[in-house]
Amino acid sequence: MLECGDLILRYLERMGVRYVFGVPGGSIEPLYNALARSERRGGIRAVLARHETGAAFMADGYARETGLIGVCCATAGPGATNLLTGVANAYADNVPMLVITAQTSLNRFGQGAFQESSCTGVNTMDMFASCTRYNTFVSHPEQLETKLLHAFSHALGQQPGPVHLSIPLDVMRHEVEDSSYSPFRKPFVPNDVIPDPVTVQSVVDDLADIKQATIVLGEDAADSADQWVQLAELRGWNLVTTPRAKGLVNSFHPQNRGVFGFAGHQSATEAVGPQDAERVITVGAALDEVSTAGWSPDGLLSERLIHLSRNPGHLVRAIMAGHAVLGDPRSVADQLLAAARKTGLPAPALKAHGSDGVPDFVGGNFREGCFATSGPIKPQALMTYLSRVCPEQTRALFDTGNSFLWGIHHWNVGRPEQPLCSKNLFNIGIGFAAMGWAIGASVGMALADDSVPVVCVTGDGSYLMSGQELATASQENCNVLMVVLNDSSLGMIRHGQALGGAEQIANELPSINYAMMAEALGVETYRVSTLEELHRLDLASILARPGPCLLDILVDGNEVPPMGVRMKVLNETK
Repeated sequence: MLECGDLILRYLERMGVRYVFGVPGGSIEPLYNALARSERRGGIRAVLARHETGAAFMADGYARETGLIGVCCATAGPGATNLLTGVANAYADNVPMLVITAQTSLNRFGQGAFQESSCTGVNTMDMFASCTRYNTFVSHPEQLETKLLHAFSHALGQQPGPVHLSIPLDVMRHEVEDSSYSPFRKPFVPNDVIPDPVTVQSVVDDLADIKQATIVLGEDAADSADQWVQLAELRGWNLVTTPRAKGLVNSFHPQNRGVFGFAGHQSATEAVGPQDAERVITVGAALDEVSTAGWSPDGLLSERLIHLSRNPGHLVRAIMAGHAVLGDPRSVADQLLAAARKTGLPAPALKAHGSDGVPDFVGGNFREGCFATSGPIKPQALMTYLSRVCPEQTRALFDTGNSFLWGIHHWNVGRPEQPLCSKNLFNIGIGFAAMGWAIGASVGMALADDSVPVVCVTGDGSYLMSGQELATASQENCNVLMVVLNDSSLGMIRHGQALGGAEQIANELPSINYAMMAEALGVETYRVSTLEELHRLDLASILARPGPCLLDILVDGNEVPPMGVRMKVLNETK
């Protein structure tokens, strides 16, 4: 006989899932009993987070790294509500997750049971309804298998995201026959849709004689990025990425004009403008505030736009586009490449830029800061140096705040004249932008692949919210380098208030030695106040050994991050 918890784990195991992230409690105990049995036979293992929000962030990072579904769980009541922020963050970024929350026993609904979160208590089902692709209550054991498979199908669909099963204690504990697990039943995972041939041909015809065009790669272009780069090389077109897709193009590629949108580069703004681009071919981008530079009409959002995506949620925002194509962008890229090769024109000679170690698209005062070596550490110089000395396969995550502003603008992906792997190694949780996301997500990412180092860049404000998850990284011996930008403030808030003419209030943090905090957790740690001190660290050796390490970096808090796009949007309401 199996319990319902064992049945859930059997299906997860078949899908390749290795971990369930969460915090135990009374109402979720049967699932943890099943996890204990699973661990004993070498199956799926429980990872103990320090807070349920951290568990959801870990599941998010695990899903991003593996391409599988991330799984997190929580007990009834506050356990479930603590998950919400992490689940909402995954929903906004289309990250597939299975979220399992407990309920008290059915026969105690409406009686004020301990941590009751049923329809007659603090209704957690209602709370999850707006941040999941599928949200269901399992009221009978006979429903579980069908609803579980439905949930997988929604999570991994063309519009992926979190799904939620709410399961009462007595239902989870219910015993079922071994035969209830059927190896023949499986979720429907959508195949890639081939775009309409007539629509694709119209795109090919439209682009045939276009001399100036810009290809903008979004977060869902990972599978076809190599083809679009080849097309740009053949046609002599510009390459640009959205903030989420920064890692899909080598920072030193000769036609890379940088990031367009939130914390992006002026050269990218020019590259998508009407003077430099007769057409803007955008692949797999959300067309939200972040990727459109605050919905700028001179950027992506014009009749010059050709928008390709397999996610219909992206395309509904392309109401102004000359062409909107639903389906696998690879098939469109293949036809455009074939048409370009038929012309017989030689590809232009290309030479990588950034001979001084900084890509040409980084300009002005931001560029000057990349070479500053004396005085307080400039975030520009820190990002430039770390991205150069970290191994090429390093997974880099940047937290909400100044961390992702500096990361988007200054973290360099790849090396001159070297191809990237077909994976986005640059990660931000920017749709919902929850502070502390990168801390938990870095743990999930490190557990997903222990053969590569993970670097998490976070601010002191985010670290004070979620830094306790470093204890989980230590317990699991994760290869995570935690980089804390320590300026004793909520930096993005402070600079935003100054730039927007707001009152300077509630942005100061106490002066804290985060190295000592990490040392108390038994974590290797270094407090760094100058670049010379950072240069003396053997980061290659640190990143090559197992276990986490924390760098407490005293950064120059007076450096204003690239947040002009965000300020423009905020000031539009004045």
